[in-house]
Amino acid sequence: MYSRIKRSLLVTLLLASTATVAQEPTPAFLQPEVLRAAMAINLTDEQEPLFRDAITTFAQARIDSLGKLMRGHNRTGVERRWKSKTRSFLKEMDETLRPVLTDEQWPAYENYRETLKANLRGF
Repeated sequence: MYSRIKRSLLVTLLLASTATVAQEPTPAFLQPEVLRAAMAINLTDEQEPLFRDAITTFAQARIDSLGKLMRGHNRTGVERRWKSKTRSFLKEMDETLRPVLTDEQWPAYENYRETLKANLRGF
């Protein structure tokens, strides 16, 4: 029953995110294919908060990194350096989630990570 509630919540988020597409760009984390990939991991109730924390940490680190790069005096190669930082943050997310996810969940997580990466702006 709890997973049915989670699924209906994600469907609602999917519908809400597609309804606002005309207004502003949807963040990569809310793209329908990224949400589908996240659902395919089949996280347990214990894994969900750890996964959410890892994703939040990744997103915040990426935002902070861009801010630092834009404030810096050397603005040449900002896009290249931001891509490099993003790859580094993705590796950190892998290291955080590797002990949390099972061997059966890992391929679905890798698919999620690649789907997320493909939907990130500036990457």
